[in-house]
Amino acid sequence: MSFFRAFFTPKGQEEPGPPLSAVLHPYYPKSLLLPGYEPLVIPFERILYIFFGSSTVVFIALWLASGRVKHFGTGERLTLTWLVMTGVIHMIVEGAVVLNSEFYKSTSPNILFEIWKEYGKADSRYVTRDSFVISMEAFTAFVVGPMCFWAVLAMVRQHSWRHVLQLIVSVCQLYGDVLYFATTGIEGWIHSRPEPLYFWFYFVVVNGIWVVIPGIIAVASAVRLCRAVAFHDRISWAAASHEKDV
Repeated sequence: MSFFRAFFTPKGQEEPGPPLSAVLHPYYPKSLLLPGYEPLVIPFERILYIFFGSSTVVFIALWLASGRVKHFGTGERLTLTWLVMTGVIHMIVEGAVVLNSEFYKSTSPNILFEIWKEYGKADSRYVTRDSFVISMEAFTAFVVGPMCFWAVLAMVRQHSWRHVLQLIVSVCQLYGDVLYFATTGIEGWIHSRPEPLYFWFYFVVVNGIWVVIPGIIAVASAVRLCRAVAFHDRISWAAASHEKDV
């Protein structure tokens, strides 16, 4: 695993270790006081394997299952897969950090606590219980998460309001992520460690997914809704015109 560690550690910098013993934790800024912090119980490589490996398995299973819905095209299958996966992440993974304020003190191999201990290196606001981040995550976990599954049900049953719900969910995700980036950007990105693994991969790339995909779904749903309104208007105008002629 030494190659894996070296690849994600910038040249000229030492990876987290003994030099940080003075502050007793690996989070930035180094001035943070976190009494009771316990280091990772599970190696970070294994945490990544578990999270991304399980996500891949779930994605494949959902993709195959969505193929059984006869009226679904590729776009609908991808949307359903995204909504279920993101709903699970919102409710279970993000819900865990909202409900467990002292996860960084845990000495148990609880994978959810370990995920947040590791991700805290990319954004220490989770560890310090930043009011905006925790409030945003609470709304995401307990409101947006269930709405993802509601949207999936609407898609499967072909309810007329399915695109309205998809649009609402996607805008919530997109808006929350934009504010998430902006609030720390204004402060100068001081909550993230500088190594590429933590800042560019954990913080930028992983969170950026919740900007790109919800943006695409929001645009697609908005287009469908606009077309439906335009079609309805044409029918209404044609009917009104016919009544006048009569």
